[in-house]
Amino acid sequence: MGSILRALTLIVLIAGGLTAGPAAPARAASDAGAFVGEFADKAIALVSADVSTAERRDAFSKLVRDYFDMPGIGRFLLGRYWRTATEAEQEAYLKAFTENMIYTYSRRFDEYGGQKLVIDGTREDGRFDVVSSRIVSPNSNEEYRLEWRVIETEGGKKIVDIVIEGVSMSVTQRQEYASVIQNNGGKVQALIDALNRQMAGLRSSGG
Repeated sequence: MGSILRALTLIVLIAGGLTAGPAAPARAASDAGAFVGEFADKAIALVSADVSTAERRDAFSKLVRDYFDMPGIGRFLLGRYWRTATEAEQEAYLKAFTENMIYTYSRRFDEYGGQKLVIDGTREDGRFDVVSSRIVSPNSNEEYRLEWRVIETEGGKKIVDIVIEGVSMSVTQRQEYASVIQNNGGKVQALIDALNRQMAGLRSSGG
């Protein structure tokens, strides 16, 4: 379950070198590009902030909650099992998922290597505003393409998915979660336990 989270963490960090590309015609979808850029600027600022690990982790937790639709992402990742889970399981799962994701992200601030995220444009895709971008490395010609999917919620814009080279991180994570549940008799509690064990391991490792 950690591979997707590690990949997104690195993307979050390199996004701090955001530069603007050509504007794309769309509704205020262009605002979604600014929204992603704003998130990226704040994320990268935490890398060099002169604060304690605990303070940085708290700040990053708030940042992720402000810019990502964590409850919505969590429900999507659980898929059809969200409907079969009890209310207590839903609550425990969302708590475990959110804590695990944010804790994993916040531990990996040292992976930033000067890469930059170039915004190429925005477009509408149904209810999503899609922000197209490229990761550019300062030491090679290698590039990676990714898209940020943003929606408008009651609380404002929120990021709900990142698609890397055509692969949706949410869909991939959803498949991993489903596999854990299916391999344990369809029990959502098995996923909750796995997330909690992973969280315990992260904490015990001193991160």
